[in-house]
Amino acid sequence: MKPSLRLFFLLLFLICSPSEALFAQKASHFIEDIDIVSDTTVSSLSVHGIHDKRRRGEVTLPFYFEDIEQVFEVRVYLKHEDQITDLKLIHANDFKVIEEPLAVGDNVYRFKLQFVETNKNAKPSFVFNLWTIDGQEVTYEQKLLPYTNTIVEIADKKPDVERELYIGEEKEYEILSNREENLRVDNIWHEQADLSWRLFQRENKIFISVLPKFVKSFSTEIVFETLIPNLIEGRKRYETIPLELKFNVKAPRLTYLATDKNEIVYEGAQSNEEGIELQIQQNRKLQLEKTYRIENQEEKGGHLVAELFTKRNMSNNKTLCLIRVYDYHNLQDGYLYIKDGDDAKFITNFNIISKNIIESIQLLRPGRNWTGDLSVYPGETVSLKFQGKQMQHARYLFEGLSNRNIDSVNTRMEVQTMQISVPLNINQKELKIYNGDEYTGHSIKIKEKQSPKNFDFVTIDCGNGPKIVSQIEKPIFYPKAITDVILKFNTDEIDGLQLYGKQYITLDVRVIGPQGQLIELARDDNIVICPGETSPRHFNYEKNNCSDPLITLNKYLGIKTHRFEDWTKLEIYISHQKDKYSEQIYTKKIEIYASRKSQFDIDLSFPAGLLVKKANEDDISSGISGISISAIAQFKFFKPGTIGRVRPYRFGVGSIALNAFNLSDNEDIDRDLGIVALGSVHPLQRPGRKLSLPLYIGFGYFLKADTFFWMVGPGISVSF
Repeated sequence: MKPSLRLFFLLLFLICSPSEALFAQKASHFIEDIDIVSDTTVSSLSVHGIHDKRRRGEVTLPFYFEDIEQVFEVRVYLKHEDQITDLKLIHANDFKVIEEPLAVGDNVYRFKLQFVETNKNAKPSFVFNLWTIDGQEVTYEQKLLPYTNTIVEIADKKPDVERELYIGEEKEYEILSNREENLRVDNIWHEQADLSWRLFQRENKIFISVLPKFVKSFSTEIVFETLIPNLIEGRKRYETIPLELKFNVKAPRLTYLATDKNEIVYEGAQSNEEGIELQIQQNRKLQLEKTYRIENQEEKGGHLVAELFTKRNMSNNKTLCLIRVYDYHNLQDGYLYIKDGDDAKFITNFNIISKNIIESIQLLRPGRNWTGDLSVYPGETVSLKFQGKQMQHARYLFEGLSNRNIDSVNTRMEVQTMQISVPLNINQKELKIYNGDEYTGHSIKIKEKQSPKNFDFVTIDCGNGPKIVSQIEKPIFYPKAITDVILKFNTDEIDGLQLYGKQYITLDVRVIGPQGQLIELARDDNIVICPGETSPRHFNYEKNNCSDPLITLNKYLGIKTHRFEDWTKLEIYISHQKDKYSEQIYTKKIEIYASRKSQFDIDLSFPAGLLVKKANEDDISSGISGISISAIAQFKFFKPGTIGRVRPYRFGVGSIALNAFNLSDNEDIDRDLGIVALGSVHPLQRPGRKLSLPLYIGFGYFLKADTFFWMVGPGISVSF
């Protein structure tokens, strides 16, 4: 056939094929629309869906949330609804189901749910399973985009006021927001043309600190990053609406002198005997060999924080000084004023912290007790308690960690408590603890999560498509030859918002024959499945012992699955290795049967007392036979949903020797050989029984009499 004709017939076939058959494997063709309904808004996939140009055909459904604990109603509208018999929502860590999907119309399913930590879960999704009338299961995933309107303003609520700043002075303003939990507070300096700014948190309040660069008046817009986007003009933006501020920057009232140390440790009165060397920026007005007071305010009568004695100028444009400390100071408490008597001459700033002694550090997880095990998992938020001396002035910092909240209520001379959050993508193996710039000798160990995960990331396929292991609740009957059994570990589904880490798994396989006899055992207790590339910890897991995520059972078996006898059972046990976990492990048993709808065998029987009616005779009075012998090639049929249970009827063809065991010389004995098609009804019996007493009915053709006949009657049957 010419290629053009072949193409013509192919196109004709596609045009004539029913549309339902074309769309049967594509779940998107069954979804008309999806609505997410709250108390104040309705988001529809058809109206508000965002098309991703990078992923052809993918549409994301945005929805607005006001509260993290908000409950949403979801409506799924179907098309080709006459082809769908049921819809099920797959549960996930992204949300908590309040009401399961329920059909509320011919083409509408409704359910209610509550998202989990909406402000932290940036990429939730729904996954539906739909069942068609022909028994197929199709899966549909709808990606979601939660968004909110995050608004910020200065606490004094005076947006049009021109605020005064001085060169060299850092000024703080409290920030108010309707979504404080959505602001990305990173404590990092951001540079703009006229000023530098940073966003930080103190005592559960958010502040912006600004540092001007030039003497001038100007207006500026400051945009803060968010965890969940705002939806502006149909586009997602991970930032707030700009905060407009006006500043009037003036020349400094006092000259700012920078020091070479940001931290000075105050060890008490004994530390003042010799003083602490300090280098300060040179200034022609700073006199040598003179003692200056350092106070915490510009006005007279300020609190004495330290004394500064100037020794000599150095070649690096610094002046070498001795400082004697009398009290503690924090950078965030404001500037320090260098005074000649009561007159302020310069300003500076640095931390004065205590020489504290750490006697113990304890860690607390939610719902647990305090422990001395200083190991944390990525993504975890824990509380720390430092016990020792001079804790009230200590300023503990963690290498590579900026997010910490100090509990000022529980900070005393002997105790300081705080809360730290460990990022999911942290690359360090430990967090060294510093008191200011000084390493304390203590550290927090980063430990990879190692928890058993339910087997929803494992699928098994014996030939009829992959099935999720955790959802298998009954035996699997496979009526064809089992070429192999494939176990697949979907590594990308192990870690998500919740980490589980490596999965240490044991696999046990048992092959049991149709009579219940154990044929073969196999075991692999060294399967290690590592989370895939979508895991935020993928590059941090050691992969030297990771197993192949695809396992074929035939590699363990001497008798391969395609050689199984009818009704051989394959028992598969999948379990976590108990010695690897401190939590409750998961174990799953799967049974696969080499089932059959029918079976062919040879039946040898001895019919007796058969009632035979020949086609060329009107009278059947002579048709009652003696003991005969028949050999029938027949099919027996199994009851669906049962294990080897045979239906009571059989059908087959073969031959019958009528009156074969009647050895009398009477000429009236009708001996003949016939070709026969027989149906037989057998009494209920246990599998494996060879002898039975069936009832036969059938027809055939006698070779000697050269005629067709009908027959019915009992017999003795032997199967082999």
